[in-house]
Parts: sequence; C-alpha cells; structure tokens
Amino acid sequence: MARKQERMQNAKRARAVGRSQREAELYETPSGENHREETYPTDLICGCRIVQRLIYADFALIYFAIVWAKRVDLDGWEEQYSCDTGHGYFYEHVTGHRKPHDSRNLRPLYSQVDVQECFDRGYDLVQDRHDQNCGGEH
Repeated sequence: MARKQERMQNAKRARAVGRSQREAELYETPSGENHREETYPTDLICGCRIVQRLIYADFALIYFAIVWAKRVDLDGWEEQYSCDTGHGYFYEHVTGHRKPHDSRNLRPLYSQVDVQECFDRGYDLVQDRHDQNCGGEH
C-alpha cells in the first residue's frame, strides 16, 4: 500500500513539474539603450559568406543571428540558411526566409544563459549546411 501511495505522489510531482515548465515564461531580448551590436562577415572562397550578428548588454550575449548567404551579383547576397534567437526560441530558417513558414524551433529559451549556450550549436548548424551545399570550400 505504501508503494502505491509513493507512486501516486511521484506521478503528481511529475505532472506539477511538467505544468510549471510549460507555464514558465520564455526569454525575450531585453530592450534598452545600452546594447552593443557587432557584425562579423566572413567571406568564403566559394562565393558565399557567413555573417554573425551579435547583440550584447552589459557584456552578456542577449541575441545572435548567424547567416549563410550566397553572392547573387556584385552587390547582392541571398540568404540560404540561418539560425537565430528571438521570440523565446533558438530556431533556424531552413530556406533563408525565401519560402513562407520556413522557421523551425530548435529549443525554447528561458534565460540569457540559454542564448549563450546555443551560440556554438548555431554556428555549427550554419557551417554544416554550407559545407553540405558547397562541398566544404572555405
């Protein structure tokens, strides 16, 4: 009988934890005037570019976007794939915004720390997508 009560209590706790996680507020990039934005374009020999757009507040990374783009003419680039944080999620644009509804959520964000933790994965995803499509030429 004691085991049955223990299992019921554990099940109640699990349901409560699940509810609290769903109800937790998702992270939003804070607004403010003390933000510092840095952009790092890296041109590749295949005619592509990977651009990192980083936004900091008080030396903490609060938003990032990493974009793989192909050159379309002397002055223009077309986004092929990107990863970024915003709207409470780390997500990807699988066609680089070229088709409607191309975003896919990869992970919910609950704090600034989550944004920082996703940066390396985001860069790896963009680099891997580039390498798959351009033969790994850098």
